[in-house]
Amino acid sequence: MKLNFGKLEFIVFASGTIVMILELIGSRLLAPFLGTSIFVWTALIGIILGALSLGYYLGGRLSAKNSNLDRLTLILFFAGVSIFLISIFKNEILGIATLIGVKWGSVLASAFLFGAPSVLLGMVSPYSVRLKINNLESAGGVAGNLYALSTIGSIFGTFLAGFYLIPLFGSTQIIFGLSLTLLLISLLGQKKLLKIIILFIVFITWLFFQFLPNKYVYETDSAYNHIIVRDVFDQLTSRDIRILYLATETQSIIYKNSDQLFSVYHQLYALDDLFKSKIEKALTLGGGAYVAPLNFLKRYPQAEMDVVEIDPKVTQTAIDYFGLKPDPRLNIIHQDGRIFLNQNQKQYDVIYGDAFASYYSIPFQLTTTQAIKKIYNTLNSDGILILNVISSLEGKGSLFFQAEYLTLKQIFPQVYIFPTHFYRNFGLDNHQNLILIATKSEKRLTKQELMAKADADQKKLLDHFWDQEPKIDAKAKILTDEFAPVDNYIAQLID
Repeated sequence: MKLNFGKLEFIVFASGTIVMILELIGSRLLAPFLGTSIFVWTALIGIILGALSLGYYLGGRLSAKNSNLDRLTLILFFAGVSIFLISIFKNEILGIATLIGVKWGSVLASAFLFGAPSVLLGMVSPYSVRLKINNLESAGGVAGNLYALSTIGSIFGTFLAGFYLIPLFGSTQIIFGLSLTLLLISLLGQKKLLKIIILFIVFITWLFFQFLPNKYVYETDSAYNHIIVRDVFDQLTSRDIRILYLATETQSIIYKNSDQLFSVYHQLYALDDLFKSKIEKALTLGGGAYVAPLNFLKRYPQAEMDVVEIDPKVTQTAIDYFGLKPDPRLNIIHQDGRIFLNQNQKQYDVIYGDAFASYYSIPFQLTTTQAIKKIYNTLNSDGILILNVISSLEGKGSLFFQAEYLTLKQIFPQVYIFPTHFYRNFGLDNHQNLILIATKSEKRLTKQELMAKADADQKKLLDHFWDQEPKIDAKAKILTDEFAPVDNYIAQLID
């Protein structure tokens, strides 16, 4: 059956395109508040599929009575309005969702934000089929052609969003773009006055959002993150600080007028030469604002550092706002950390793992036995791993720490624990940065032996030494590529 590409075909193709763009941009809207865990994706996909199914049903029922192009374009009009409302109410809805928890908060946010537009867009294909059918003999061919066209539109929308729109435009800009597109398409029908008025309101609102003053030093979206740089006055230190946020989480903090380290977990990296006396070549997984790599180059003037950072825009932000400068001793690789480990042939004295500087979106592929084995093999014979983990020491919020500790102990003979804040038998169920130092040496160093080798600054840091065997819950399992329920562990920490 020949497919004539007319108004109906265009509407079906465009609707399929917008559905997938909406789903992908939905993940970016939810991420700053609820993360990118499997729970978020499950809720988002499940709600949108459910809404589309309801839309197919309602579209079929509605098309049975007095179907015409004007009614179809009215559906598109309301879909455009409902997407516009996402941009207005998203922060309030997502704020409430965070109070409920990751699992059910994701369901609530997905339903309230994307339920209505998905139902309306789901109505388009069955309604169009009814408009296109001339007789029963042609019904199968018409339905097949239009649903195929909708699917092709969805494929196109997937690649358009992932390869072009999301890397280049802000999430709110894309939402406005989808709304404006649907409102413009709705003008293919009659009763245009109201549509034009609403289209004008949406356009003016979009312009208003463009010219709102930004309270941040810098803000942008990348293919991987929503990046924010913010300057604030720190009440505790009475000093000006600069913060790098990835989504809504603090990734790095520096003093604006000093290269002194702000974060305790970065300071604890300076214990490295107590466990590895001669450091010449190091690797950092996760660059962020490059605070630790820059400090490393300062502490070891003859050493070299490779940094694997997945997001080039994060690196550019570090250059523009955090003092990162070209250095022949610093080699930056923009790649996923696990892919780098799989392909790497170099050997290092120290590997610093800072890719877990988040509890919303931990890259599970770097937590597993297979990844730790690759790290172990990448280290020299007396090399060490220094790993930053956000968790608690005890309680249900410690499951990720326990699982990662068990995984490390399966590969490395010795693992030392340095909590940043709660290490004197109180607050152990509060989440914090935990620095884990894993060594290839069979000999266990005592705190007294470490103190004997430490300088004055290192002796202060050794107060954080947690010289106790962690309490391991039966629920904590060794992490593998096959089974790594990191999202579930972190959900319990957040909830």
